[in-house]
Amino acid sequence: MTLDDAPAGATAIDVRDHSALTVLALRSVGLEPNPYLVSEIAALPIPDAVGAIERTADLTDVSSALRETVGPHGTTILLRRVATGLLDAQILAPDTAVALATAGVRLPALADFLTRTAESATPKHAPALWDAAIAAGADPGRAAAPRARARLAAGDLDAAAQQADTVLTDPTSDDEAKRGAARVAATVALRRGAPSHAASVYRWLGAARAGSDVAHAVVSLLAVGERETAETFSGAPSSALPTSDTARNALVADGMLASVSETPTAALGSMLRACALADPTTDDHPASLAGLLAIHLGDPRTARDVLTEASTTRTGLLGAWAAMLLGDVDAAETRIRRTEPDCLDRRDLLWWSGLRAAVARRRGDTGALASTLADARRLLVEVEPDLYTVLPVGELWLASTRLGDAGRIRHAVDRTSAILAGLGEPPLWATAWHWYGVQAAILAGAPADLVPHARTLGALAAHSPHAAAVAAAGRCWLRVLQGEPDADDVRASTRSLERFGHAWEAARLASDAALRVDDTRTATALLQTAREITSAAAVPDASSSTGELTDREAEVAHHLVLGLTYREIGARLYISAKTVEHHVARIRRRLDAGSRSELLSMLRAAGYGQQEEREHP
Repeated sequence: MTLDDAPAGATAIDVRDHSALTVLALRSVGLEPNPYLVSEIAALPIPDAVGAIERTADLTDVSSALRETVGPHGTTILLRRVATGLLDAQILAPDTAVALATAGVRLPALADFLTRTAESATPKHAPALWDAAIAAGADPGRAAAPRARARLAAGDLDAAAQQADTVLTDPTSDDEAKRGAARVAATVALRRGAPSHAASVYRWLGAARAGSDVAHAVVSLLAVGERETAETFSGAPSSALPTSDTARNALVADGMLASVSETPTAALGSMLRACALADPTTDDHPASLAGLLAIHLGDPRTARDVLTEASTTRTGLLGAWAAMLLGDVDAAETRIRRTEPDCLDRRDLLWWSGLRAAVARRRGDTGALASTLADARRLLVEVEPDLYTVLPVGELWLASTRLGDAGRIRHAVDRTSAILAGLGEPPLWATAWHWYGVQAAILAGAPADLVPHARTLGALAAHSPHAAAVAAAGRCWLRVLQGEPDADDVRASTRSLERFGHAWEAARLASDAALRVDDTRTATALLQTAREITSAAAVPDASSSTGELTDREAEVAHHLVLGLTYREIGARLYISAKTVEHHVARIRRRLDAGSRSELLSMLRAAGYGQQEEREHP
């Protein structure tokens, strides 16, 4: 069928008016034609193009006018010519390409354009681009795995899981497609609180097919305590290209395996190096894992700094947790209020609930504790605890114990204990858990229940300074409960607890001891110690306040004032230039600087870079 054969319909446009039809076709896919564009697409002189635009200016429903004039098939022919012209002139925009594909244009060149665009698109736009690419003729099988990743990045877990399952069950899918789909399926499972399913995905995939996704396999398998299986993935030969992504994933795998060893000090170093190789805009940035390791190591300052290198719901919640450990309970409470729980996936909702319980405990707000626990009861049944939820489950354990209702979450406590026991009580992860056990026994008034946790912490003390500090505090607290407090021991334990981010517990230990000593002067001194700790913790760390910079931001600011480029700053700080750019953007927002020059002036006025300038005039 040709355009001349199409039915004319009842419009004012003549079916033989090719130039006017081209204008309608352009308008139907969202373009506002100008004479130069119409001239390019329809191969017309500029005056003719102007006339065509004028003849169609009064039409509003251009899609209907086009169909009535040339029919559906004629419309497709016109739109295909428009697509070809825009592609040949290299002026096709992604939105127009999506509109053309949605309108029924199937064209290999258009499908290729949409595929390339989708591969580099933001999470917000990628799903629609992939859908359009398939509508334009792209191979659905080859596009299935990246479509699933795009849905995952956009937060559409249901669609991501469905598309990943399609690839995994398709016998024609190659190893690359299955590897990508496995990553999506496992990530969705973890976010939904089903780590056992995530682990089963990688057991099915096998180490030989994991390739550069070894880090995702290790994270999924360690979540449920399967260290030996995780080690087979890490030790398997890989044919992956030696790219930055491959190096980053290897560092993540090494760091996570080190975290469950008896000597976990190397774990954080590997994770921080992985962060330096990561793109801050990716949805699988290792900052959340690095921050979590730092918190478990008793280093909330490092956690707070590294968590600023990516902006996700998880890093926000972990950053609030680190701020709370540094004494800024207000910041944690603000995060709780600003987070919409209905928008969280199940695992993040567990973290949010744990943060609520932690803040309520520190505020002494029994009502808030009861409300939090009531809201979390169903969640704790639906979500399977894993290695990475020790902290929120621990806080909910204490909340339930405080309210005399520990039996309701016993299954979650038992599951977490089993995972840690199966891993051989790794110091990095087990320290926090058994410290929660000590406190649960104290809350329950059950010294006998404290003993096994204190004994485990004592065994871990040889491998972890954090474990040594809380083990000593546990022994000290046991003596306090037994009516044999030693004031010097209490003071030493409170100092150690403060150093590892346990200021609230340190103050409570001092006050509990003050109630049990016979000497009034000693009791007064211990109460003063508790008040001093509480007062210090009530003052937020300066760098967490609005207008102040974190340690990492201060380093970036220093080099920025000295005139270094983003690449040069990144080389000095062992982070990517893209990460430096994101830090600078946060500094501008924090200081409310309207321009780069204003930012530099504000930083100079604050003293950044001046010391080095004086040393090197």
